[in-house]
Parts: sequence; C-alpha cells; structure tokens
Amino acid sequence: MYSINEITLYLICDPNKMKQLVFIICLFSTCLYGQTSRLLQIDSIPSSGLLLNTHWKYYVGDDLEFAKPNFNDSTWLDIDPTKELASLTEIMDSRIKWLRINFQVDSKLDFPLGLAVTHAGASEIYLNGKLIHEFGNFDTDISKVTAYDPLYRLIYLPKDSTGQYHLAVRYVLQPNIRYTTIFGLTKNCFFHGTLYNLTTASKDQIKFYIYHKGLDFFVFGVLFMLFILHLAIYLYQRTNDLYLMLTLYLMGNTAIRILKFFGQSINSVETRFYVLNTANWLLSFTVIFLASFYYRVSNKRFDIYYYALVVYFFIYGFISSLTYGLNIQNVLLLLGSIFSFIVLIRLVIMGLKKKIKGFITLAISIFFALLGLICITISMRFLNYGITPTGYNIIKHGISPYLIETIFYFGSIAIPLGLSLFMGIQSKETTIALSKQLEENEELKNKAIHQEQEKQHLLSNQNVLLEKQVEERTAALNNSIETLKSTQNQLIQSEKLASLGELTAGISHEIQNPLNFVKNFSELSIDLVKDIKVELEKPQIDKEYIGEMFTDLILNQERIQQHGNRASSIVKGMLEHSRTSKGKREWIDINQLADEYLRLSYHGLRARDKSFNADYKTELSDSLTKIQVIPEDFGRVILNLINNAFYAVNDRKKRDTSGSYKPKVTVTTQLNNKQIIIKVIDNGTGIPKEIREKIFQPFFTTKPSGEGTGLGLSLSHEIVTKGHSGTLEVQSEEGEGTTFIITLPIQNETQ
Repeated sequence: MYSINEITLYLICDPNKMKQLVFIICLFSTCLYGQTSRLLQIDSIPSSGLLLNTHWKYYVGDDLEFAKPNFNDSTWLDIDPTKELASLTEIMDSRIKWLRINFQVDSKLDFPLGLAVTHAGASEIYLNGKLIHEFGNFDTDISKVTAYDPLYRLIYLPKDSTGQYHLAVRYVLQPNIRYTTIFGLTKNCFFHGTLYNLTTASKDQIKFYIYHKGLDFFVFGVLFMLFILHLAIYLYQRTNDLYLMLTLYLMGNTAIRILKFFGQSINSVETRFYVLNTANWLLSFTVIFLASFYYRVSNKRFDIYYYALVVYFFIYGFISSLTYGLNIQNVLLLLGSIFSFIVLIRLVIMGLKKKIKGFITLAISIFFALLGLICITISMRFLNYGITPTGYNIIKHGISPYLIETIFYFGSIAIPLGLSLFMGIQSKETTIALSKQLEENEELKNKAIHQEQEKQHLLSNQNVLLEKQVEERTAALNNSIETLKSTQNQLIQSEKLASLGELTAGISHEIQNPLNFVKNFSELSIDLVKDIKVELEKPQIDKEYIGEMFTDLILNQERIQQHGNRASSIVKGMLEHSRTSKGKREWIDINQLADEYLRLSYHGLRARDKSFNADYKTELSDSLTKIQVIPEDFGRVILNLINNAFYAVNDRKKRDTSGSYKPKVTVTTQLNNKQIIIKVIDNGTGIPKEIREKIFQPFFTTKPSGEGTGLGLSLSHEIVTKGHSGTLEVQSEEGEGTTFIITLPIQNETQ
C-alpha cells in the first residue's frame, strides 16, 4: 500500500497519469450528476395519485438507446409534459420525441404501482429499458401514425428490488389532425402520467365509474323523457310553436349528452375531434333555441342581444371546427355561457315585471343552472378537480367534489325542468281560461238555442213562401235554359251555314274556271266546223288547210274533255269529303284535303271580295299516310282555320300604310313520332297575349259585329280533341302572325 503523499508525488512526477486521473474524476462526477441529481424521491403516494410533472427530460430525435437506464440525458431539456398542447407549441410537430424520468420509491411503500396515462399521440412506454406497453399505432413512417388517448388507463409497473425506476417514453404526434375539448373535461395533454397504489386505485375507479356515470345516465334519462314528452305534445298540437322550440332545445341537449358521453370514451384523438366538435355545434343551436323560447314567452321581439348571441355562438362553433391544439373554445364557451345567462336573466326580469304566470319557475331554474356553472368552473380552474382513475374521492379546502358534481349535474337539468314546469303552468292557466270560456260558450249556446227556436218558428212560416218562390224561379230558369239552348243551336247552325257558304263560293269558283275553258273551246270548235263546211263547198278543196282545221278541232275537243274532267274531279272530291253526315270515320289523304280546302277558301274569299289578294302555298310531307277522320267535321276545322288566317292577313293589309306588307298563308303537314302535325301559318295581325287563352271559348270573337259568331274555333277545338283524340294549339305574336297546330294520332289502316 502506498500513502497519500507517495501517490501524490507519483502523479506530479508523471503528467500523463495526472491527466488520466482528472478525466476519471470528471467522468465520475458527470455520471454521478447525470444519474442521481435528477432522481425523484417518492416517500408516499396519496390516494388521489402522484402526478409526475417534474424531473422530466425531453429530446427531439429517435434512438432506442434512449430507453436504457444508464443513458446520459443530462443535455436534454427540462419539460412538464402534463401541460396541454396549447401551452407547448414547441412540440406541435410530427417528429419523434423522447421523454425520460428517474424516480426512487421508498422501500416502505410495499404495494404494487400503476401508472395512469393519457396523451394525444402514439407512444411506446419503456421501464428499465424494457417495452411494457404501446398506445396507438407507432411507426417511423409518420404517415402511418395513429394517435391514441389511453384516457388514464392504468399500466402495471413491475416491482424493482432496488426501488429505482427508469421510465422512458417514445412519442410522436399524428400529422394533420385537430384537437378539441368540451366543457374543459377532455384534455389534450402532451403526456400526463400519474402513479397510483393499485391496491386501492381499482376500488376508487369502480366507485368513480358508478357515481359519475350514474349521474350521466340519470341526466340523459331525464332529458330524453322530457324530449319525448314535449315531442308528443307538439305533434298533438302543432299550432303551438313554443313546444317546437322546447322540443328542439331538448333534442339538442340530449344529443350533446350522448356525444359528450361517447366523446370522452373515444381513444382515437382524430375521431374524438369530430364527435366533440359536433357537440359544440349542437350546443350553439340549443342556446339559440333556448333564447328564442325565452323571447317568445316574454313577449319580447328579437333585439340586438338576441342577434349578438346568435352570431357569437356561430363564431364559437366555427372556431371549434378550426381548433388545432388550442383551448380557446373553452374560454369562448365560458364567456358565451356568461353572456347567455345575462340575456336570459334580463328576459326573466322582464317577464316578472309583466307578472307573467310561471316566470318565477324560470328564475329558479336559471339560479340553479348558474350555480352549477359556478361550481364546475371552480372545480376545474381553482380546485383542480378533473377526471382521473380514482375519481373525485378527495376533499380540497373543505369542499367535497362529489357535492360539486351533484350540483353541476342537477344544474344542467335545472333549465329543462324549469321550462317543462313553466309549460305545465301555462297549460294549467290555459285550461282554466278554456274552462271559463266553455262556461261562457255554454251560456251563449243556450241563448243561441233560444234564439234559434224563435228563428225556426219564423222560418217555418216563411218556408212555404220561399218554396213557392223557388218553384217560380226554377220554372223561369228552365225556360231561360231552353231558350239559351235554342239560341245556341241556332248560332251553331249559322256557323255551319256560314262555313257552307264559304265552301260553296270556293267550289263555284273552282268549277267556274274549267267551265269557262269548256265554253271557250266549244265556241272555237263550232267556228272551226263552220269553216270546214265552207271550205268543203268550194270547187277546189284545200285539203292541207282542212287537215289543219281538223287537227285544231281535235285539240279543242281534248281540252274540253280535260277541263270537264277537272270540274268532275272537283265535284267528286267535295262529295267524298261531305257525302256523310252521320259522323262516320273514313280513311282520307290529309295532304289532298289540306290542298283542296286552301284553294277553296282563297277562291271563296275572292268571290266575295274582288280586292282581296294573298300569297298562299302548301308544304306537304310525302311520308304521310292516310288517317281515319270524319271528313265533314275535320274539313270544317281545316276550312275554319284557313279562313281565319286569310281574314287576319287581309285585316293587316287594310291597316298597312307603308305598302310593303305582303299577305301570306301557308299550310304544312309533317310526320313526327307517330303523329300527324298540321300547321296553318299566317303573317297577319296576331293574337294579343291577354286574350290568347280565351279564343277557344264559345261565343268569344274579336271580329266586328255581324262577321263572326265566336263558335268556329270552339267547335274546331271540340272536333279535334273530343272527336279525333288530338290537340289544337295556338302560337302567336301580336303584329307578327299566328300559327294553329293540329296534332292527330296515327292509326293503322288495318284497324
């Protein structure tokens, strides 16, 4: 063995050995500091658990060596990971991070330990270098990471003989997700860990679950029953919009309770956002429905306070939808709650001043609701009560958290109960008022019965007289009806005779032309025969000249025959169209019918008015087949429409002063989708829009007195629609012209 002095002398004489010694001392000091200076000494664990919010080390990076107990983390940053993400903006990224803490448990604490964990990411928990649990989907590929909130799940910590624990957390946040809270109860912590005595923690958990969830189910049951009750009342009497507002408010409140219950039980951070965000939006609407109800019952019109409340809660819902790692919605919710109570208290005071029945009930309900809000605010912000595995099993400052919870939950149903009681009082008052009204109505009924009896006595005396008057008036009315029918028949007959006259004029003109030719060529033939006779009496006969005259004579006879046949065909055609009068359907050629009646109508008008002149033409489809119609009736329709067209263009011609107008009437036929379409088109005066719908009414006419009966278009419409299952429509532009369109279905000729 060497003395201290000898060792010192040896080191002084050898500088290299001296340097090695200094390095060893420094290394030992560093290791000692790195391993023991951060060691958390735990001498006791309260029943409410020991929150691990100090002695944590934090590092951004990834290496599994970080999980080993002997790793030197002295250069890592200090952090309190139990804070919410809103206050730890430096960690709001998707890089992998590590947390480390070392703690020494006193050997006297001879009970199993558990770690209650809640966080907003995915994690791997290492104890003394070994992986003991994994939450969420942890992956080095950030796109595959799924955040998982254990919601204070207890993890068993295997006991160490030395009592020293080295806890390391490998942690990563899920990218591109949002976080939210509701009522400040769902925390988005970075990493919240609490040590518990597992021997008592499980009992406390059961106690908490039974109490807390029992209140949840109780409140939900009350809200749901009230919702069903008022919904049934509203469906029974839908005239009362108060029950609608109350039903919507209760429905929203019930839905919020359901979403809040499930939202606080959802481990997926991403899914929880959408669930609780929906609850936030429903909260906005329920407040609006509640305010609308109070305004309605206080007989107060919507004012600036109401619209400000609506705007505020829409802003609250919008901000809640955009929230990412912030808790501003909690502040907005608290301020909105205070603002809502101010508005409601103001309306209740107005109702009390007006002495409206039942408003004292609304005042009491608001008081208890406000008391519940105050209690829960105190518990969350000042007493630091929160949802933990052990529940609310401690008393702080002499205040039991169970009492606070009870007041809050009963305060949450105070307003719904108050509103229901108010509606019950209103219903009672309405019932009393109705009872009084019924009594008054009964009295009025008795008076009315007495008066009715007196009236019946008077009426019985007048019935005979009235019956006689009715008989006389009925007889007079029947006579009027018969007279009207006779007049109508006469008008219809006049219309038919007018059409017949027009048709006859046209026919006579059509026949007159070929007859004139027959007459002229007959006279010429007679002259030729006389010339031939004279030539034959001469001594010297000019055979060549006689041959030329015979040739001319033959040509004249052929022309006479041609024009005679033309007249015969005209008569034959008209006989075919008018030989029946019993309404028998026949197969006819629509093109032929339209062409003939167009010419007949024109010549008929020319026969009556020599100054009348117009261009007319046909555009007839070659693809048309024969169609089954009543020739007499349908011919009348065609003739009437063409006559109206010529009348319109002639009327416009008379009014025209420029001299540039050229009257024109066109009749077209076409085949379209198994239908025959007939159009009568003119460029006449047109039909004004205000009378266009009246032209098919009987006796309606725009012609001067004596020029029309007003039955032509009415009869035409009836013949086409009822007689031939077709349609008759009109298209017109005032000052431009009119088009009448007939549409007829096609039948097979074999039918």
